[in-house]
Amino acid sequence: MPRFATYRLRFRSPLHIGERGVGLEVSRTHIPADTLFGAVCSLWRELYGVDALHRDVLDWFTEGEPNAQPFALTSAFPYAGDVRFFPKPLGRLPNVTLADGDEKAFKRVRFVSERVFTTVVMGEPIAFQKQNCINGGVVWVTEEERDRLVRWTDDMSGDIVLWKVAVVPRVTLDRLTAASEIWHFGEVLMAQGTGLWFAIEFNHEHGEELTRRFEAVLRALGDTGIGGERGAGCGLFDVDGPTEEALPDVPEANRFVTLSPVCPKDVVELERLTGSGAAYELMPRRGWITSPEAMNLRRKMVWMFAEGSVLAGPSLPRAGCLVNVRPDVCPHDVWRYGVSFPVGLAATAGSSS
Repeated sequence: MPRFATYRLRFRSPLHIGERGVGLEVSRTHIPADTLFGAVCSLWRELYGVDALHRDVLDWFTEGEPNAQPFALTSAFPYAGDVRFFPKPLGRLPNVTLADGDEKAFKRVRFVSERVFTTVVMGEPIAFQKQNCINGGVVWVTEEERDRLVRWTDDMSGDIVLWKVAVVPRVTLDRLTAASEIWHFGEVLMAQGTGLWFAIEFNHEHGEELTRRFEAVLRALGDTGIGGERGAGCGLFDVDGPTEEALPDVPEANRFVTLSPVCPKDVVELERLTGSGAAYELMPRRGWITSPEAMNLRRKMVWMFAEGSVLAGPSLPRAGCLVNVRPDVCPHDVWRYGVSFPVGLAATAGSSS
């Protein structure tokens, strides 16, 4: 199995990652790679300057060859202790056996443990066990992993709870009339000993200086916060790592599961990725620009394949690209990360749905 540098983020405050919803009451429980990349680029600029950001990172993605890109990274997914979680591969999984009446419980699962994920992508048979779903039924683990996670058992519910999503009421006052209006804010609270992990593959041709700068930016990001409501103290974290850890893979597979959002380069690549055997979810990527020149401007919206999507074609070269979501009134380009982080999928592991 290939091995990659892996970082763990231990949050010391609530986290808000914008999710599609009416307002701010919904939050994701993971950080998509494009959000992580955007936050890293913003801090890279603050620490090293605009020219260094283009020279070290952006120009390699937008103007260089695909194999010359300085790094590729996954989205940040939950972990608890030494158990990492992955997005559940989408589509029908013929190597997964379901008992009668378990279809709804299986559909509710959003994350699977590393052991389950490896078994699924390798195409090995596995039986879905509803009793091994934890955290409100959104995480599927093996029986052995459930025993290792028992210390996070909630005394009230008896369930293993690794994180909670809270909706907090807040009040805003009109500047002219002082009239109050209530609104709600969603935030993710991580239990002690849990957090988010992500893997990154550095291009060693860029030298050790690139890795050193990335780690400096990542640790600075932990003190400034990531996601929404950073001004209220949300999104602060400590960094552990890097550690070199393996990810499952099936070499020379003709389909792959992506661990990062993907924006196809062109129509030809789009048709290839959605070919035979593909099963995917589309998610809108939008939000605000945070640069000093364009504060309070909204980015153009772009649709990407979500993590866990099963896409057709070989894993390498990596599919996807950076996409410019600059609004017309913005004085500079605004780039969103849409490069795949592929895990090869065995031929017996899934089919289109």
